[in-house]
Amino acid sequence: MVKWSLSGVLLIVVAFCAWRVAYTTNQGPVRLIVYAFSTQEEVLTQDIFPAFEQEWETRTGRDLSIEGVFGPSATLAGQINLGAPADVALLSNEQHVNWLKIGRRVRQETQPVVVCISPMVIVTRLDNPYWIEDFGDLGQPGLQLLHADPRSSGAGAWGILAEYGSVWLETGNVSTALSQLSAIWSNVKVLGPTARATLTLFELGAGDAFVTYEQDAYLALDRNIALTVVIPTHTIVAHHMAVIVDDNVTLSERTAAKDFINFLLSDTGQQAFIRYHQRPAMFVTNDFPQLVEPFTVEDLGGWSKAYIELVENLWQAEIEPRLNLEPAVQLLDAGEE
Repeated sequence: MVKWSLSGVLLIVVAFCAWRVAYTTNQGPVRLIVYAFSTQEEVLTQDIFPAFEQEWETRTGRDLSIEGVFGPSATLAGQINLGAPADVALLSNEQHVNWLKIGRRVRQETQPVVVCISPMVIVTRLDNPYWIEDFGDLGQPGLQLLHADPRSSGAGAWGILAEYGSVWLETGNVSTALSQLSAIWSNVKVLGPTARATLTLFELGAGDAFVTYEQDAYLALDRNIALTVVIPTHTIVAHHMAVIVDDNVTLSERTAAKDFINFLLSDTGQQAFIRYHQRPAMFVTNDFPQLVEPFTVEDLGGWSKAYIELVENLWQAEIEPRLNLEPAVQLLDAGEE
């Protein structure tokens, strides 16, 4: 008769449980939840998600489903910090990734990666009736501007950096940069929660111009929207980030999440971004208009410095309280006259 000690039985049970977890982790279906800022919806849902699912399932023999959640970048970061179940976050800028680290959703040592880039451009009405060439022209009297809200939208924050930095880096004069930014924002009549929502208002007839990502402007042209895209001589190039949300991912999800980010950086992923008018992060291509004098957030001291000085201390504290906003419907009615 075989005698089993309690410790021996416990060892067998623990070993079986460990084997079962490992087997499930390596063999079962995987569900990946990706939170991404609004202008990434088309390229992800129409191209990258299905391509990666097929590649991953073929390579691993396991089922994979990806769920995308889209919205304003800052809002998504806030939702993730409050417990939203994102496994991977694609955010408009590094500052929003920093918020996830402050919220302890992403480990301090986890490094986000730049997956695509897009310069900030000006969208105006067909044939450019106001002769807009640079950001400074947005301050001319009588212009009605739309703008993505810097509190919720990454495009809104990038817009502030473009509007200020374009003249500050050219002149080195803080007063001149402040004057340009104030003049531009004195013409802002409507704040959209996202870059995409702002574009939609423009499509419906509101406003004369707005600042947005090059990518979203050209997607609108693909849809035969009547508009003109102006690429300023001095403009900032937005770097868009992907990061694993460490606090949410299981072991099996982490493997898929790492593979997903690697797929974004692969030639297949980068070519997908190009097809949707986003400049690749991993190589230089001649598929886009050449930028004359581009700059980056590093030229403004990096995101942490630029966000505090320009978005919080300047825009939120001084400019936002003086905004003379109008109901969007009022601008829509004016556009129909």
